[in-house]
Amino acid sequence: MQIALLEDDNDQIALISLWLTRMDAKVSSFTTGQSLKAALKKAHFDLFLLDWELPDTTGLEVLDWIRNQMDWRVPVVFLTLRDAENDIVRALDGGADDYIVKPLNAEITLARIRNVLRRTSPNSTKGIIEAAPYRIDLEQRAITVNGEPVAVTQREFNLASYLFQHPSQVLSRETLLREVWGIDAELNTRTVDTHISRVRSKLGINVDNGWLLHSIYQYGYRLEPLSQP
Repeated sequence: MQIALLEDDNDQIALISLWLTRMDAKVSSFTTGQSLKAALKKAHFDLFLLDWELPDTTGLEVLDWIRNQMDWRVPVVFLTLRDAENDIVRALDGGADDYIVKPLNAEITLARIRNVLRRTSPNSTKGIIEAAPYRIDLEQRAITVNGEPVAVTQREFNLASYLFQHPSQVLSRETLLREVWGIDAELNTRTVDTHISRVRSKLGINVDNGWLLHSIYQYGYRLEPLSQP
């Protein structure tokens, strides 16, 4: 799990990062909003942890940028000293999934983060991703569309399952290379584009099946349902 921690206090960064190792998480820390935005051009995260007060911006502005500019539906949790009711309401209304007031308690913080991840995880049980009309069996490595099996290569299966595990999220080509191909090195992006085209065609990802696989210019892709469940 990749977690982005936006916090300008180095002691807090060290402490929270230590706690998150209990969840087998890889933490990338950022002390400014600008550094986080720059990282998002190449990186993908499964969770954002945001402080409110930052040297160059506010956590609320970063939240707005994530939701409205990147159009990510990745869970966001505030970790902040600000405890005014109005601030909590503004953050939650702005799209935050939880709001935890400092000083933090390790067990409570981790429990609430796990709860957020459960609530926001894709609709899958026992290794099955259900995204009608698609059904992806992660254990059997099989995909069906409207109940009919679809023949895909191992790489195509990995790519399709990753896309459906991150619906409505903007995924950079670099993220796909790292998570699906398992490499951080630069690779001709046409490799990603070619596999995307094959997955789109083989699975019939189109208006008729209720899903679209958008190309994000000079960045990557976003798989999106045409209607929310």
